[in-house]
Amino acid sequence: MLSPQAESLLSRGPGVGNITILHSCKKSNSVCFKVEGVVPSFAGRTGGNKMTMTGYRLGRRGFLTGMLGVSSLPVLGSLPARAQDKKLRVFGWGDGAGFKGLFDAFEKVSGVKVSYEGVPFADLQNTIVQRFRIGNSGIDVLLVDPTYIPTFSTLGILADLTSAFGEKSKGILFPSDVQGATYNGKMLTMPMQESTQLLFFNKGLLANAAVDAPGVSPDARLTWDKVIELAKKVQAAGAETGFGFEQVDRYYQLQVLPESLGGGPGVKGDDLLTVDVANDAWLQAGKWYGSIFADGVAARGPSGYQEMIDLFTAGRIAFLVGGPWLIAEFDKVDGLDYAAAPHPYFAGGKAVTPSESFHLGVAADTTNGDQALEFLNYVGLDKAGSVIAARGSNIPANIEAAAEVLSHIPRQNPNLKGVDTLIRYELANTAIRRPRTLGYLQLEELVTRAWSDIRNGSDAAQTFPQLQRELERSFKRIER
Repeated sequence: MLSPQAESLLSRGPGVGNITILHSCKKSNSVCFKVEGVVPSFAGRTGGNKMTMTGYRLGRRGFLTGMLGVSSLPVLGSLPARAQDKKLRVFGWGDGAGFKGLFDAFEKVSGVKVSYEGVPFADLQNTIVQRFRIGNSGIDVLLVDPTYIPTFSTLGILADLTSAFGEKSKGILFPSDVQGATYNGKMLTMPMQESTQLLFFNKGLLANAAVDAPGVSPDARLTWDKVIELAKKVQAAGAETGFGFEQVDRYYQLQVLPESLGGGPGVKGDDLLTVDVANDAWLQAGKWYGSIFADGVAARGPSGYQEMIDLFTAGRIAFLVGGPWLIAEFDKVDGLDYAAAPHPYFAGGKAVTPSESFHLGVAADTTNGDQALEFLNYVGLDKAGSVIAARGSNIPANIEAAAEVLSHIPRQNPNLKGVDTLIRYELANTAIRRPRTLGYLQLEELVTRAWSDIRNGSDAAQTFPQLQRELERSFKRIER
């Protein structure tokens, strides 16, 4: 059985299609729903679940069967007992090993122990929504992709942090990140990190092909066509792969392609619920994206985040567009001679770069509110805590912490001299953010699928108009 609050949320279902409870199945300990629309999914670094559903039965362990595939939605069995040992319960993706240093440091300054529960990256948003639908989420603090704040707010998942941090965060966090944490006038999350994208390149492969290394100044920014021209030359000289994106097909990674051409993020209007993914700029961007795989300069096969990293660290790819968090990982690889240049743009268009990263939210049903707020304060507003949370080369949303982290980059690797200045420039001048729309769940899911289809040979001139129609049908079911 669901709690009355969860039933109310499900019957409304804004941002997740049209969801109606049909009946509760007491004998099978499950609830039956009618669902129309796209299942909320976080298309993470390894890609998200791609499902559209007309109906399903959800048991305690949970399963979803969709028109586009079959996937397991982790409900994680019985939920933890409420505040039994007063540990702060943090929910996110992965095993949490990367946060151990942060949790240990927080315990040292606060005396509060932290327990971590994670799911596969691609299942994060599905699982968060489901845990709160069931009620008694067993979560105190959760990792939040800020583009999901409108939907999470509507579903009652996030506690209001305005009184705790609204004024206190001013001058400490980047204003754009505070803006990204705010919805309907309320600060709902604590920004933890920022992001941008760089053009990494293997210096040895370029030298072997007699290709000059790109400069690090924004004034030396290459066009996409020039990058591909150079990548083909390096490939002809023996490189296995000329070019690749770290996050293949991801909306976060590829939003910049049509945006550079003036095509917008795919939605427009005051409420950002008018679909616009079939304009000339989107078609041009899609044609270019398909061509790099058709030509073989980018490989169709590797499509996972780790696969792309492994290609680069093994010296098998000449150019890789990826985030600065890769720097810490690349620097650990013996013999990897690499550097970075500005993110490319389309000739005749404008330079734009992805931005934003994870925030922390406090669960609306937490029983450890004071500890949760103390943790958010340490991670977001305390410089020392923010530096530790950066875990190497992630960019903190804390202004002073970001300056410290960025200053370490060229000191640790002389090949990256000037990259710290470049990142500051991109964040101040070229960064764009994903749209804050109640339709983002559907937008990300279906746009990512469309890019994947184009990568695998579909014609952008047919794929994007079809995407336009699919999104328009889906958006009609969103409660306005």
